[in-house]
Amino acid sequence: MRLLLLADVHANGEALLSLQRAEPQPDAVLFAGDAVGYGPNPLDCARWLQTNATAAVRGNHDEALAGGPLTGVPPELQEAAAETLAYTRRLLTPEDLAALQRWPLTAALPLGGAEFYLAHGTPADPLAGQLAAATCREADLHALFDDIPADVIVLGHTHQPALRRFGDRLIINPGSLGQPRYGTPDATYAVWEDGRVQIRHLHYDHHATMRRLSLLPLDPEISEQLNGILHTGLA
Repeated sequence: MRLLLLADVHANGEALLSLQRAEPQPDAVLFAGDAVGYGPNPLDCARWLQTNATAAVRGNHDEALAGGPLTGVPPELQEAAAETLAYTRRLLTPEDLAALQRWPLTAALPLGGAEFYLAHGTPADPLAGQLAAATCREADLHALFDDIPADVIVLGHTHQPALRRFGDRLIINPGSLGQPRYGTPDATYAVWEDGRVQIRHLHYDHHATMRRLSLLPLDPEISEQLNGILHTGLA
């Protein structure tokens, strides 16, 4: 069984289209939150995920769009998050918003002989918690996850890909498909296939996304800031 593990699509339709071309027939798609925010194609991305994700959880931007508070955003990106969410509210229908709101904060399901657990942040703070999986102390991982009966734990929010084994379990952060922040503009996602896991890097036309962003009714400084992140892969 081959699963696609995604997080932080952030309304980047070009990256999502490139993923569909690269991975045309997965057995399931698991999404760890943030369909919207920052990018120029929120409607296309939200609807694709609503249709194609086997399981999905709300991220902090999805929660804010659905009427909750905007939390877990770096201070330097607060204005960009607020402006792009305001733009998104003008595009999505009440049915689209309701569909996002129906995504839970966490999800658990069996697939391919393994138990999967999804959260955007962490179990203690599903929307805004950040886990540096590669460097977190093992004692802290046990404190976070020992009460969760899962073989594979899928998290997002950091926009940085990571794999970490502890005990007989695996933590996967697929990184960000739509707004990578690990020093390169290439999108990242993960593939889980019969127990084998790989983080994959996807070179897509981020300049096309930048051009679309520049056409949005945003403050020019915000457009420049978001395009800089897409171009460099750094916040």
